[in-house]
Amino acid sequence: MRVVLTCLPYYSHMMPVVVPVATALRRAGHTVAVATAPAMAGALARAGVDHLPLPHVRTLEELLTDPDFASSPGMPAAPARDGGERARARARPGRLTLARAGALAGVFARDVIVAAERWRPDLIVRECNEFGGYLAAERLGLPRAVLDISPFSALNLPYVHDTLGAQRADLGLDPVDDVWHPVRGLLAGIIPRAWYPPSLPVGPTRSYRPDPVAGALDPVLADLPDDRPLVVAGLGTVAPVVVPESRELLTAMVAALGELPCTAVVAAEADFPGPRPDNVRLVPFVPLSHLLGGAELFLSHGGFGSVHLAMAAGTPMVNVPMFGDQPANAERIQELGLGLHVEPTAATPGALAAACARVLADHACRYRAAGMSRRLLAEPGYDVLADDLSALHDRGRGRE
Repeated sequence: MRVVLTCLPYYSHMMPVVVPVATALRRAGHTVAVATAPAMAGALARAGVDHLPLPHVRTLEELLTDPDFASSPGMPAAPARDGGERARARARPGRLTLARAGALAGVFARDVIVAAERWRPDLIVRECNEFGGYLAAERLGLPRAVLDISPFSALNLPYVHDTLGAQRADLGLDPVDDVWHPVRGLLAGIIPRAWYPPSLPVGPTRSYRPDPVAGALDPVLADLPDDRPLVVAGLGTVAPVVVPESRELLTAMVAALGELPCTAVVAAEADFPGPRPDNVRLVPFVPLSHLLGGAELFLSHGGFGSVHLAMAAGTPMVNVPMFGDQPANAERIQELGLGLHVEPTAATPGALAAACARVLADHACRYRAAGMSRRLLAEPGYDVLADDLSALHDRGRGRE
C-alpha cells in the first residue's frame, strides 16, 4: 500500500504524531511519504521519513510576509482597537480554521493532486487541521483517514463549511450538505475517549497510544537539581509567530517560576530579554517527551500537541490559552481535574505563580493525571493503526 500523509508545515503538528504514524506504516511494509511544504525537508530527513514536497505550500512564517494573510482575523497585523480585541479575534471559533479551509487548502490540494500523478497513492491520511488532503482524496477518489491531533478543532467545521464547499466546487466536486463530512470515516484519536465531551459531535473510530520516546536526552539537561519539583514550561512553536504578546507572556511565566520552590526548564529564544532566576534554566528547545514524565507540572499555552504529551506522561498542567483550540483544551483540562487555566489578560507573574503553586500542592490532580495516562497507555499502538489503515484501503479496493 502506498500512503500519503498530509500535514501543515508546523513542527508541532508533524513530529509528535504524523512522523511516528509514517514510521509505523513503514514498519508494516507500506510505502509512505509526508506531503507538506519544501521547508520541512530537513526535519523529515532527520526523522528518516520520505518527503513529498508541495512546491506552492508555504510555512506560517512565509505566509505572514503576505499582507493579506498577515492582516486576516486572528493574525498579528489584523486591525484591532486594542490588545484585548486582538486576543478575542484569535480565540474566536473558526477564525484560524477558516484560513486553513480556504485558499490554503486549495493550494495544498492542487499540489497533492499533481504529485499523485507520479507518486500514485492508494490512501491519503491527513492531520485534522490540514484540509487539502481531504479535497485531494475526494478529487482522486481515494480512501481517506484523519489523525485527530486537535479534537476541538472539529467544532469549527460548521464555520468553514461554505469556504470548504467553495474549494470543492473549484476542483469540480459535488457539494456536500454534511458539515462533518471532512472527519467522517476513520478518525484516529490519539487521546482516550474520556477526553471527548458531549459537545463534540464526532468521536474517534478508535484511539491509539503514542510510540515510545526515541533518542537520548541532551546531556545539558541531565544535571538538573533533584531536590525539588521539576516544572517544564513553554509556548510552543506557533504562538511566538502569530501572537505578538507571546514574549511578554513568557516573561511573566519565567518570573512566576522564579518565585516558586522548584527547578524549571523553559523554552526561550537565545536573546530572551526577561528575568533569569537562578532556579530557571532557559533553553532553545525543551524535549517534552523526555522531561514531562519526571515533571510535577507543565505550564504552557494549551496547544493539543503539548496537552497530549502531558497526558501521556501523567503530568498536571497550568495553561494560558491564546488562540485556536487552546481555550477549549484548557477548559477541558480543568473540567477533568487535570490542572488549571489562567486567562492571558490575567496572566501576571503573581497569578501564574499562585496557579502553579495550587496545582503543585494538589495531590488529587496528579492522581487524576496519572489515571488519564494509564487510559492512554492502554490503547493500541500505531502499529494497530497501520493495520486499520490497511483494512480501510482493502475495503476501498473492494468497492472498485
